[in-house]
Amino acid sequence: MEGIDQGGDRLLILSSERTGRARYAAMVLDARTGERMAELWDGEEASIGRPIFSPRPGDPRIAAVSDRSGERHPLLWDPTTGEREDLPVGDDGGEVLLWDWSMDGRELLLCRIHDAEQRIEVFDLVEHRLRVIDHDPGTYGFYAEVGTWFGPDGAIVAQWQDAAHPMTVRSLDRVTGRANADLLPPSEVPPSRPWRSVRFPTDDGSPIQAWLAVPDGAGPFPAVIETHGGPESVTMQSFQPRAQSWLDRGFCFLSINYRGSTTFGRAFKESIWGHPGDLEVADIVAGREWLVAQGIARPDQVFLTGWSYGGFLTLQALGTVPGLWAGGMAGVAVADWVTEYEDENDVLRAYDRALFGGTPDEMPDAYVKASPITYAEHVDAPVLIIQGRNDTRCPARQVEDYEARLRSLGKPIEVIWFDAGHAAGADIERAIEHQDAILRFARDVLAARMG
Repeated sequence: MEGIDQGGDRLLILSSERTGRARYAAMVLDARTGERMAELWDGEEASIGRPIFSPRPGDPRIAAVSDRSGERHPLLWDPTTGEREDLPVGDDGGEVLLWDWSMDGRELLLCRIHDAEQRIEVFDLVEHRLRVIDHDPGTYGFYAEVGTWFGPDGAIVAQWQDAAHPMTVRSLDRVTGRANADLLPPSEVPPSRPWRSVRFPTDDGSPIQAWLAVPDGAGPFPAVIETHGGPESVTMQSFQPRAQSWLDRGFCFLSINYRGSTTFGRAFKESIWGHPGDLEVADIVAGREWLVAQGIARPDQVFLTGWSYGGFLTLQALGTVPGLWAGGMAGVAVADWVTEYEDENDVLRAYDRALFGGTPDEMPDAYVKASPITYAEHVDAPVLIIQGRNDTRCPARQVEDYEARLRSLGKPIEVIWFDAGHAAGADIERAIEHQDAILRFARDVLAARMG
């Protein structure tokens, strides 16, 4: 459920029943009977997201976003009349996400994202105009989608961070964007290196955005290429101790927003549907080629890493494009989509059906083609996997099968098991142990390569 109106009479949900894919309609239901009262649907190819009831009693309107133009932009919808208005937010590029609705009903808090960088904007519903907030750079909110609101005193309250500063809860002047105060200041951390946004062409010439950080000294360096989970997520500039630990040890760090990531438009996000792993791995290879061509990375010392879907991409790249990697470190990963489907929870099964276009029985070739275990015999670099015994997203059996397959082929693989589920980083001490193991793995691989 997405929300309930001020009177408690109407419920708001998103439903994919029309498409069977990750494309949604917004539905308003009677809170007492469950009867469907109204629906906002933009057709087979589009999706509605982030619907919010008006905070004012008696105002039936709902704010939401739609990607029917190809990029998400905000709208207002009155479910009682069917009237709908797509808000004029200009043509400065990027997607414009909806964060919040002010308690007086006058303003919408928006976030424009272009190349994984944000700009906070406010739409005045009375004067019908857009106002840009002049704020500090960095990332506001959590995964870009949530974590920034109108506060009760009229200020903007935001989770804020950048690559060198841990997340804090910050109060911003809603007109000037000036930071009034850090409401929950973070703990002090060691000096940290900044990230910068870079772009490089992928195999078909499409530009891919990524975040680059380099250690002190002159390159080329050993390199780590990271891929985020999801795949429907995006890496923004953020404080990542894992990344900083690589930099402290002389590695350069590249985090890629591969095709399939969000905030780059509908076509970019949906380009991987039906064949997960293909385009994303091509983007990883393009990132490696760019690092080497720029003199940033040593070609024989490029490691892969990622967690969840990023762990899947790590294993998939090791098997489908061997010869390019010094090693791979995958956390809570997918190694076999077929076995995973059999063991995972029902919510994830529904997502897999949407991603592949059907079940493993209906789309057997697609599931096998996307599974790293299919390419086990081609893996020619050491592999480290960190996996939870009680993970219902990426269950244990499919990784056990992958490990057994690699060992039967004489491939170097190490699996570290922990007694928990998918949220491997929830326990800080365990996360530190895991990162220490990953760094030792990379050190040992490099030492073996140097003889």
